This record gives sequence, structure tokens and C-alpha cells, in this order.
Amino acid sequence: MSMTTGIAASPAPVPLRVPDALRLGALATILLVMLVGANPFHDGTAPENAASGAGGNLGNQILFLIMGTIAGAILLARGRAALRPLASLPILLMLAWLAVSTALSIEPLVSARRLVSLVIMTAAAVAFLLAARDARQFASVLGATVLGIVTVSYLGLVLAPERAMHTAFDLIEPEHAGSWRGIYPHKNAAGAAMGAFVFVGLFWAAMGRRVLGFLLAAAAAVFLVFTNAKTSVAITPVVLVLTWLCTWSGSTLWRRLVLLTPLALLLTLTVGSVLVPQIGAFVAGLAGDPTFTGRTEIWEFAVDNIAKRPLAGYGYGAFWESVFYGGGADAATWVNRATDAHDGYLNTALESGLVGLALTAWWLVWAPVSDLQHRPEGRRLDPLAMLFLRLWLFAILVAVFESVFYQATNGLYFLLVVSVLGLRYRARARVIAGGEDRS
Repeated sequence: MSMTTGIAASPAPVPLRVPDALRLGALATILLVMLVGANPFHDGTAPENAASGAGGNLGNQILFLIMGTIAGAILLARGRAALRPLASLPILLMLAWLAVSTALSIEPLVSARRLVSLVIMTAAAVAFLLAARDARQFASVLGATVLGIVTVSYLGLVLAPERAMHTAFDLIEPEHAGSWRGIYPHKNAAGAAMGAFVFVGLFWAAMGRRVLGFLLAAAAAVFLVFTNAKTSVAITPVVLVLTWLCTWSGSTLWRRLVLLTPLALLLTLTVGSVLVPQIGAFVAGLAGDPTFTGRTEIWEFAVDNIAKRPLAGYGYGAFWESVFYGGGADAATWVNRATDAHDGYLNTALESGLVGLALTAWWLVWAPVSDLQHRPEGRRLDPLAMLFLRLWLFAILVAVFESVFYQATNGLYFLLVVSVLGLRYRARARVIAGGEDRS
């Protein structure tokens, strides 16, 4: 009889006797804090919601403290043996570099505060992987919670449409009027969530809840289309195709080509169009909107500032808060509305330098494919591996257009960390399908 390390059995398991009600409550609480937050159904017409958020959100801070307490209890109960699989070189080096980036920050207090939130979120992601009895319980809580979020988002369209979609009265970006956003503050956040929820629905179906799983996937897909979030609408089906191609062969070379070539191509056509004039001219000849909805101006600004502090960057979470909230830019320019680089890779280079970018590429992009291949199963990928693979690929592709990485309150980044660490656990321990552990 094997003890579980959440979804996987540890080589040196630590007994943990916890009632299912507590396991389910912990899992659901972590999910709701990270995927919903303290301010669902954002009021886009309220002046306070259009104002600076530099001071943070008190509600989210309280929720993070609650979530951090739950995560800490789970990690303490599981013990160091459960964390050992995560002690890989790229992960440890990235953690160390974030500490260095914080110490060298232009706003050390800002960076330290952000780092505390990031540590809590990361601990919650690990605890989320450790709390469930087995993969079946993990699937049930994840599927049911996400189905509830999607259902409430649809109910919002009926009961409070002015809160569940953008309107012409929004103080920021009224041009998005009519785009659905459900419980989320912006259509792009809703689009990213719904794209991820499609994969959760397919996973739930593959784990045996076929009707509910396919219902969730279909409902999320329809909602996704009506968000008009172009990035997520385009990338979601691409991820389904690419991960399906991964089942054609179990070869490491094949899977790296299938999974990473599209990312390299996308980065070349987007950020590359800013860095290399010839690529920019090529993109201008192909694309209807060569600015990628105005992103090229932001990317140029980010690249110029990366060149000023290329090694260590400006400090974790410090650059945009200093420029935007600190009044470091001309009030008449777009910079006063920019709070990130609209590209996770550029944003990482701004905050933690080219060293941080290289380490991020190692632990978030390259290493997960290695972990996927660590347990040779030929062409077959079990439902859990496929879920992690799809969420991981979706997030790193969306990050070309949105600043996903190291955003402590970003639900997609939380799912990305869960996926990367889930693949790590899967590579180092035996997955428990369900019913084996009765601890």
C-alpha cells in the first residue's frame, strides 16, 4: 500500500492521514484564490478600479495569507521528502537569481513585497500537487471548481451583464464593449482562463467524467470565442494540434521540434520584428496589424531599457511600478498606461536581466520537455501528462503577447507553475491513478 505525494508516490513516502474533506477544502481554496481572487465581476465604470494599484489589493493580501497558511500546513505535513524532486538545478538557480534581483532592485522594498507574494503562490502550487489523495481526486476537484467558475461567469452575463462584459462606459478601454469577461477584469484575462479551462475539461473527461468534462470544455470554448481575446482564441486550437502531434512519436527530438519550434517562430515574428528591421519589414508585408495591437511600441521601449541594465535588470516587479506609478514618464505618453511589457520574455529580462531570462528559458521552457521524456512510455501520454503539457505549452505561447511569468496573482502563471512542477513530479515518482492509497 503506497502513500501519496499528492498525485504521485514519493520514493520515500511520508505517512499523511488527512480526511478527504480537508484535502478537498484545501485544493478548492487554493484554486479559488488563484483563479478567482478577491474582486470577481470587476466594475469597469468605477473610478477606484481605474486608479493606481500600487498599494496592492487588501482583499487579495488577506486571501494570500489564508492560502499561504494552508499551503504551509500541507508542506509541513508532507515533509522534505516530498519536496526533494523539485530540487533541480534550473529551479534552484532561478530562485537564487530572484533573490539577487531583489537585492539589486531599483526599488528593493517593492521587489521584496512582490517576492513574498510569489513565494506564497509557488508554495500554493506545490501544495496543490501534494494535497490530493490521487490523480482521480485531483481531477475531480480541479474539474468541479473550474466548472463552477465557468457557470458563474455565464450567470453573470444574464444577471449582471455590465459586470460580466466590457461596456462603452468602461473608464479604461471602452473600445472593447461587448467582449465577454465573466468574473475577470479584462477580456484577455478571461480568454487566457477559458483557454486553460478547455484543457481542464478534456482532462476531466479523460479521467472518466466524460459528460461533465466535455460539457466544461465546450462551455469554456464558447466563452473563449466571445471574449474576443485574439491571442487565446488563436493559441488554444494550436495547442490541441501540437500536443496531438506529440502522440505520433515518443522521440525527444520530435517532441522538442513540435513543441518549441512554434515558440521560436512566434518570438522571431513578434519581438524579432522590433530587434531586426528586416524581420519587421517582412512582418509588415504579411500581417494586417504589424504592430500586434500596438505592442511593438511597448516592446521597443522595453528593449531600450533592457539595454541599459542588461545583466541583472531593474529588480523583480520594480520596473513598471517605478515608471508607471512613480511618475517616471511624461504624463502625455502611453507609458502612463503601461504596467508591463505585454511579453513575458521581455518583461522577465527587464526585471531580472538577461541572466534571469536565460534561467527562465531553462526551467520554464526547456526542462519541462526533458521531464516529459524522463519516463519513456513511447507515443502514449497519460491524461495527467497531457493536461500538464497542454497548460504548459498554452502559457509559454500566450507569454509572447502577455506578461505571464512571475505574476503572483495571475491564474495562468499559477497553472503554468503547477504544470511545470507536475511534470517534474511525474518524472521522478510514480503517479497514483486512484483507489490505491487509503492513508
